[in-house]
Amino acid sequence: MNLGLIVLITATLVGLAAFIPLGFALGIASLGYMLLQNAPLSIIPQQLHSGANNYVLLALPLFILAGNLMNTGGITRRIIRLAKAMVGHVRGGLALVNIIASMFFAGISGSAVADTGAVGQVLIPAMKKEGYSGRFSAAVTSSSATIGIIIPPSIPMVLHGFVSSTSIGRLFLAGLVPGILVGLFQMAVAYRVSKARSYPKADNFSMHELLSATRDALLALLLPLIILGFISFGITTPTEAGAVAVLYAMLIGFFVYRELTLKDLYEGLIGTVTTTAIIMIILAFSYLLGWALSRQRVPQAIAKTVLNLTENPQLAMLLISGLLIVAGTFLHGAPLQLIVVPMLLPLANRLGIDPLQFGMVVVLCVGIGQQTPPVGSALFVTSSISGEDIINVSKDNLPFVGTILLVLLMVIFFPGISTFIPNLLM
Repeated sequence: MNLGLIVLITATLVGLAAFIPLGFALGIASLGYMLLQNAPLSIIPQQLHSGANNYVLLALPLFILAGNLMNTGGITRRIIRLAKAMVGHVRGGLALVNIIASMFFAGISGSAVADTGAVGQVLIPAMKKEGYSGRFSAAVTSSSATIGIIIPPSIPMVLHGFVSSTSIGRLFLAGLVPGILVGLFQMAVAYRVSKARSYPKADNFSMHELLSATRDALLALLLPLIILGFISFGITTPTEAGAVAVLYAMLIGFFVYRELTLKDLYEGLIGTVTTTAIIMIILAFSYLLGWALSRQRVPQAIAKTVLNLTENPQLAMLLISGLLIVAGTFLHGAPLQLIVVPMLLPLANRLGIDPLQFGMVVVLCVGIGQQTPPVGSALFVTSSISGEDIINVSKDNLPFVGTILLVLLMVIFFPGISTFIPNLLM
């Protein structure tokens, strides 16, 4: 390891430890490296422009805005009511409602943190009132919210499509089966824990209530079908589908449900601009950092190290997953994808790993990272809502995180889980 690479890595770690905003920490570290290496500083604006100047990135603010509008337009109450009508009568019904509601929200927001806030603020207090422990209520909410980045639309999938030049539409379809599997496995865990702890049922089953709740939530549930249908049949690109999603959310929020106000629209736009700006700053400076790492041939070194250990694609994917999960305990999802994943792409290409399979492995590892301290974003949100210590929540969260890990292993050893539907429809 030469001096330039040492300076680059050390400066980045020091910046993070000093709580400098991530994008600026990456920029400072890259600048220090370039000055040490006497690299022309004209590269900086070139790389920043290259990192941010991509049509596919327009999908980010559109899907974020659509999710914000749907979450504030009366969707939360309707989806929770539908989930309660479906499984509220089962032992541990509210825990199952929590998971099913997250699966429905996954097709709307594309963000685990957004799902955590929307579902958690309603269901965590309700679960505690019904006798569920606070730590279990928070754990169920946190882990099930990760389904939000697996079932499309998904913001991490948009980022991965940009980083890896993989079709975002195909990535969206690749997440359907893994996302549903995570939800079903988490429901099995929640039921078993609820039965062992004698958690209560919610309501008696009513077919009338189920039909009424389905009718009430139907327009909200059509949104993910519209997005996937338009993309699958080539009617729109993913970016154009994002614009359709925004228009659809505004129409039903203003004119059908009539619960979306101009104030909600303004706050949704402000939230979208803020979130997008943060991601784009990180993205631009990550591109500059990536240039420096490529100049030091770090991706080639990683590929060589793994290939010296094994040339078996499945074993290599296990090593890649381990690296991503460890990195995910210290990095949020966006920087993890923008910094670490580009270094792993040459290895994945060298081993002939299917791009869709690799993309799903990355997204699942990002999901696991959202559940692991010290920077587990979904975990911190639910801990804050519930008032429970994050360590105690993490203990109850372990079996739920295990379901994501199980699906990750299934995707690694059975690629068809992630590739069958996109290959069939596109």
